[in-house]
Amino acid sequence: MYNYDIPVRRYNRNDLNEFCEKYLMSLGATEEEARITSAGVVAAASRWHPGKGQGLEKLFRLTLQLGNGGINCNAEFEVLEDSPAAALVDGHQGFGYVVAQKGSELAVEKAAKVGIGIVSIKHSNHFGQAGYHAESITKSGMIGYVMTNARAEMAPWGATEPVLATSPWGIGIPREGADPILLDMALTQSGQGMVMWAFREGQDVPDNWMLTADGAKSTNPADFLNADGSESTGTQYPIGEFKGYGLALFTDVLCGVMSGSLFGTQCFQGDVNHDVGHMIMAFNPEFFMEKKKFQERLEQLVGEIRSAKPIEGRTVYLPGELEFLTERDSNESGVPIDERSVEKLLVLAENQNISFPSEI
Repeated sequence: MYNYDIPVRRYNRNDLNEFCEKYLMSLGATEEEARITSAGVVAAASRWHPGKGQGLEKLFRLTLQLGNGGINCNAEFEVLEDSPAAALVDGHQGFGYVVAQKGSELAVEKAAKVGIGIVSIKHSNHFGQAGYHAESITKSGMIGYVMTNARAEMAPWGATEPVLATSPWGIGIPREGADPILLDMALTQSGQGMVMWAFREGQDVPDNWMLTADGAKSTNPADFLNADGSESTGTQYPIGEFKGYGLALFTDVLCGVMSGSLFGTQCFQGDVNHDVGHMIMAFNPEFFMEKKKFQERLEQLVGEIRSAKPIEGRTVYLPGELEFLTERDSNESGVPIDERSVEKLLVLAENQNISFPSEI
């Protein structure tokens, strides 16, 4: 779990869900769109460090897009091409959370019949955590593999100008009677949100988080941002250096180029036309072996990982395990939101004449 080093306020998870739903519907979202999007936003808030900007802070972006037509309410989920194992979908600039959920359901439906389901989605929006959607696929007993492109923040290895995105991936593996193994990651060492948070809090960052506009390393977040810390002037550092760059290129080919969505420097141009693409895949283990056998073999591997001798003072966790522990703490003690974000959320609530939940 996170040791919060910033002031936070805690709120009941159900109260936050109710607030988000009412708020989004006040801006034109349908009841279904508000419910699905709110669930994703609050789930992120319950699992992540408040400074990462993955929780209710997303309401600021959603407010902007709903106000300028960047998100279409009640958008059609249109299947353009269809086969037993694969489909191409047009999200018609709907809510990314909704488009991704429907795409995940379609992938699961196909995998249940033929062992694998691949859904390529174009003309969508930011869909939150890739791992959140991969996890939803595991609830059907399948392995989920989800990726998306986004705003260009990573430079090609050896360059100084951003062309590729952080390219989030989510991979979920179901376990019988236990939380799934859940990898939720970007292909960069960090995200812009954490760098901005460090700038705001006056903290240094590791020297492999970003590169300056000249391609240099630094531990001072101010070297990567404009004067007020609201925009990046540097580039995100890829995981594994040139390897992460290669994986990000691969991701943009699948999510942007092949889907028919925007790609490279075209994505997120301005506040309206985000037009991102997703690739959602479901793998049915029962197509390859009996469910019981798969789970037995998986738990054997998990057991080997658990029994690996840890570094002194360290604990060996499965991917996603810390996030699930944090979520349980949030469910029991309240979902943490940093105080500065709360003040901004109160303004949003007041603008729509909606009550913000009381602090626990």
